Amino acid sequence: MKGLRRTVKAFLEAGIEEIYIDGSFCTEKPDPGDIDRYWVEPDTGVYDRIDPYWIDFETLPIPGARIRKWRMWAELRLEFYVHPIMEARAGVEFPEFFRLDRDGESRGVIRIVKEAR
Repeated sequence: MKGLRRTVKAFLEAGIEEIYIDGSFCTEKPDPGDIDRYWVEPDTGVYDRIDPYWIDFETLPIPGARIRKWRMWAELRLEFYVHPIMEARAGVEFPEFFRLDRDGESRGVIRIVKEAR
């Protein structure tokens, strides 16, 4: 949760207002394995406002595993995809992908919003 809070704070400060989470984190699993996440590009200027760390998609080897993940995942165990410049898979964008479970059934997602003051 610390990594998620840190990330959301950085995104909101950069002007990103649409942040979505899903995955086993949003189920009744007692020990969720992951949080699936994406944010919506508000404008192309966001890349000048956001700390480059949050958009560093270089992959790093994960110690003790035979996989490579983005720096954010390697350090915080989470990663955020960017809509619409990335796709969940060929021809499927994240909003559509997140709203269907593995069986193709509709499901909800959580939208993170900035707290009104």
